[in-house]
Amino acid sequence: MYLVGFFKELGRDFNDFPDSIYDFKNKLDPDIKPIVLNYLTQSTGIFDWLETVRDCLNREKIIPGGGSCIWSDGEWIFREDLAYYIKEYDVGLPSKFIEKIINSNGIPPLSDETVRMDLDEIMSTINRAYDGDRDMFIEP
Repeated sequence: MYLVGFFKELGRDFNDFPDSIYDFKNKLDPDIKPIVLNYLTQSTGIFDWLETVRDCLNREKIIPGGGSCIWSDGEWIFREDLAYYIKEYDVGLPSKFIEKIINSNGIPPLSDETVRMDLDEIMSTINRAYDGDRDMFIEP
């Protein structure tokens, strides 16, 4: 599994992560933006809670909902607020992930039940990232 959108600016817990949102800002092709947003918002919520988080690029803006909630399509793991950053700042994504989204016509490939069965692997991937393993981050 791979992590996407876990940018170091999102909080102190992410300081050691390799990706900076500034390197991805304004990199998404606007023609594929709707299909990417559909894919992200139709994927499976793994951990969901209600919270308010601040926009890491404009601390005066608040992102409603569950910004740090974890979502997945069974292969890629991302935070709920990734859709916000794509919508607001055209944040680019790794080409491998974009290809998957386009090839699936913006529809996540696995059922919620199948993705949730991978919970142990999803949590293991996230925990390894916090422990310093960077193998689950893909170059854009």
